[in-house]
Amino acid sequence: MAEISYNEDLQPNLRGRAVVLTGGAQGIGAATVRMFQTAGAHVIFGDWAADKGRSLEAELTSGQSAEAGNVHFQQLDVRDYSSQVALFDLAHQKYGCVDVAVSCAAVGEPGGWFEPKVLDLESVRKEPLPIKNAIDINLTSVISFCRIALAYMSHDITSQPNGGMLRRDHEDTFSKSIVLVSSIAGITEAPGLFAYSSAKHGVIGMMRALRPWAPTRYNVRANAICPWATDTQLLAGVRERWVEEKLPMNQPEDVAKMILQSAADSNMNGKAIFVTGGRGFDTEEGYDRTLPQWMGEQNARMFSKGQEILGLGDDWT
Repeated sequence: MAEISYNEDLQPNLRGRAVVLTGGAQGIGAATVRMFQTAGAHVIFGDWAADKGRSLEAELTSGQSAEAGNVHFQQLDVRDYSSQVALFDLAHQKYGCVDVAVSCAAVGEPGGWFEPKVLDLESVRKEPLPIKNAIDINLTSVISFCRIALAYMSHDITSQPNGGMLRRDHEDTFSKSIVLVSSIAGITEAPGLFAYSSAKHGVIGMMRALRPWAPTRYNVRANAICPWATDTQLLAGVRERWVEEKLPMNQPEDVAKMILQSAADSNMNGKAIFVTGGRGFDTEEGYDRTLPQWMGEQNARMFSKGQEILGLGDDWT
């Protein structure tokens, strides 16, 4: 796998950019909001946790430096399509554009769906609404997010409502970017995480569908971030054992760096960055490079020819 290194020299590309981010009140999302602001981007973020979101907004807007960007919070339920639209509306109203869109909202695996002690002919008759809710948050909302983001990214207003202009450096080299947060559970097996793993695999599928299509149709890049163990609330159940075994662990800031790298580097498109122990690796590079090995050389040749015929899907989907 090719290693992806965080390059601070690219961060000026983000100065003055308008960033919309979901799930920014805590953990990886909050770390990402902080780093975008430090880079000079204007961050509009939403989260269901209103108290934490407003607290973070107040903290980051209190005594901020002249070089830092602005931060705005709006309570958000990603399951509600109109709520996501409202978040993008806020960005458009304040800055007349959306340059970067980061889908970071997620929930862990709810119990009581496949457990042997619970699953029987009686319990299976009741629809597991917590699982449906988790899939709606972890996958359905991400697909909606991408659809909304592409529309807003292609509809810039050249000036702000008050007549001011956004400060934008390196305008000639920057291309807009969607960054989707998946998981290691989205690229390999994850026993016990039935809904979570399915949804995170779906996020990778969404990125793969976007990567040849969105740059051509909307001039927007798409990448996915796939963290392994990260020191957030989602790791609480196994953290002690993880530390004892000296296994690699990310800090939220490590994952945030890969998100910023994906947003700032206009050459990055269609990558799934596995983040482990603070380092990033593009798993798609290895996946594509070894296609003839795991698919078979003849199958790989036929597959490539078929992909040419299918194109971007406009003529047959």
